[in-house]
Amino acid sequence: MPNVEGHAGYKWLSEQYGVAPVQPFRVRSVIGTARSSAASNGFAVETYPAHYQPDATLIGHLTFALKYEGVELDFLKRLFDVTGPAPIAQWALTEPTGAYARRCGFLYEWLTDSMLEGVGDAGGNYVDLLNESQYLTATVPDKVRRWRVNNNLPGTRTFCPMVDLGKLGGADPVPLRDEIDKMVNQFGLETVERAVNWLTIKESKASFAIESEAKEEDRIRRLARAMSLHCGKLESALTEDGLLMIQQAIMGDKMVGAQLGIRHSPVFVGHTNSIYEPVIDYLAPHHEWLAEMMDGLRAFESRTRGRNPLLRSAALSFGFVYIHPLGDGNGRLSRFLINDILRRDGFLPAPVILPVSAVISENAVRRAAYDTALERLSRPLMATMNPVCTFGTGVRYEDGVESNLHVVDWNRGQPTWRYADLTVQSEYLIDVIRHSILHGLKDEAVYLVRYEAARNNLKEIIEGRDEDYAAIIRSLVTNMKVSGKLRRTYPRVFTDEHLAQRVECAVFKAFELLPDDEDEGDDAEPRLDVAPR
Repeated sequence: MPNVEGHAGYKWLSEQYGVAPVQPFRVRSVIGTARSSAASNGFAVETYPAHYQPDATLIGHLTFALKYEGVELDFLKRLFDVTGPAPIAQWALTEPTGAYARRCGFLYEWLTDSMLEGVGDAGGNYVDLLNESQYLTATVPDKVRRWRVNNNLPGTRTFCPMVDLGKLGGADPVPLRDEIDKMVNQFGLETVERAVNWLTIKESKASFAIESEAKEEDRIRRLARAMSLHCGKLESALTEDGLLMIQQAIMGDKMVGAQLGIRHSPVFVGHTNSIYEPVIDYLAPHHEWLAEMMDGLRAFESRTRGRNPLLRSAALSFGFVYIHPLGDGNGRLSRFLINDILRRDGFLPAPVILPVSAVISENAVRRAAYDTALERLSRPLMATMNPVCTFGTGVRYEDGVESNLHVVDWNRGQPTWRYADLTVQSEYLIDVIRHSILHGLKDEAVYLVRYEAARNNLKEIIEGRDEDYAAIIRSLVTNMKVSGKLRRTYPRVFTDEHLAQRVECAVFKAFELLPDDEDEGDDAEPRLDVAPR
């Protein structure tokens, strides 16, 4: 084997054994002259002085990696497929009480679903597999007597997303939960509920906008109704029955090209290039793996209960997207799950629903950030999978879907699908949740209070219907002046410049768009009826 100088831990193992990581290592270690830390392109570069240099062996660098770089499940599975069981078994026999030998022995058997032959039960005190101050972990670990290891991995070997807490800033849910309570106290529950009712429709529109279906009014209302009726209320939104109920509520009975429920055919997200060839942006896992992966997702939800609700909702939402278990509606269901988990975990009081889709789609920068978060996994995965994907003769599958996608080696992507690092995605979604609370929900509550004040002000000046007041308020706040259309619609009001000024002033003061010392004047006139009779 070639000698790899300078690197340590996972990077050394990757180069020494010819195992390329699919997901980039969170930490890259270098042996240099002095201890230092730096960040580069989303990963940490840690430099250690010479006395940290591990022995140039599999065991030496695995020990270094587990001690200083954390647990990279995707890479470890690929590495163990190359090394085989012999060196791990020998390590366990040589150091039967060693903490890192025991952790590695457990990980080998857990990842490969096999037993190390000739290795008896380990000794020593129980050790946690993951440092719970570094990772999102299971609330109650499994005690594994064979290795004397507390298995606090958040999922199962069939699906176990990882979230590195050390890379996340601002993940504390308490300040954001306090903001929600402050809003209820400031505006009153009735106003907050009205804000939620409007935001539920807005959320549904935005969810379809993300999928380029913004004008489908019936679909928008179905999703809004599903959010209101089912969010946090089903026994579980992740069971097959729960998913089917939500999918049916969202999709309706007129699905074309896919059946309700778990898919039984391959699926990918892609586009067509300039010469009309299909390009795969993301390939979802093999449909034959979906049952066990969804079991793993449900286990993740169960095992992490009591942990940070923001991280749980992020990992469950993105985990669902990457599994892509349904023939259609995966994106909408993933965004449903965010609110569903936050409600179940007590972070969101009923009936509050956060407009996460509206935040994601509100401008080009935020839409690009969502795509970037998705591509954190999809880009490296597709660099591995594209060489084994082709398009050829169409095949009709059990669920009635016909696909011409052919994948020569699905197993290339299996460790990445199973052990997705969702740290970056979680950081992104926490920012979305924060913006949804501090701007989406709060701004809507402020708007409603100001709107109510503006309408009451107008009632003192002109007689009209609610829709008349709404049209006048909306136009003035949007245009910051009396528009030509508003003059034509309500000539009795806006051809009288004095009355028009009073109306403007009434609205602008309610929306705090005028200084407090500006008023209507002392010569207020009687109210004018603006509604046609």
